[in-house]
Amino acid sequence: MLRIIKHLLPLFIVQFFTWLALFSLWIYATPVITKYVFNSTDAESRAFENGTTWVGICFAFYSTLAAVLAFTIPVLTKRYSKYKLHAVALLIGSIGLLLIYSIKNQYLLLISFAFIGIGWSSISNIPYSIISDMAPENKMTTYFAVFNFSIVIPQITAAFLLGFLTRHYFSGQTNLTILTGGAAMLIAAVIMFF
Repeated sequence: MLRIIKHLLPLFIVQFFTWLALFSLWIYATPVITKYVFNSTDAESRAFENGTTWVGICFAFYSTLAAVLAFTIPVLTKRYSKYKLHAVALLIGSIGLLLIYSIKNQYLLLISFAFIGIGWSSISNIPYSIISDMAPENKMTTYFAVFNFSIVIPQITAAFLLGFLTRHYFSGQTNLTILTGGAAMLIAAVIMFF
């Protein structure tokens, strides 16, 4: 078991920063977009309702884009290294997250979420392909079981860390939390590249 963990450790580190970034998006997109794009923190207001609807549209957009792009990944991995391809996709995804901090127009947010969709397409495919390449046939199930911890651990960390940072260091400014998520995904991209 320790040998498997050691074998997977570099990818675990990439996954940790990647999923920390994703949880920052999933937890804080609604408060960020309603407050900083739709200028409302009143959950009863029309602007807030429009903001939450727009978050749903943005999420549907990036998910649909990722699903469509998933068909191109097998073609791209035949021409380029999976590691480099994933690094580039994470870089693009991090740019999408970082842009959320400065975009104040709802339609321009679609650019940000298009970048996130590119990253998500790779995140939901390439790491699993890398595991299937590295795992011996007789230990494939064990490798994937252990690999699942690379999603669970950042989820637990995000539940405690992101709220703590938002309250105690960012003075409740949730846009800084998503900015932190963008920085985390950027770290994941750099690690993956090297």
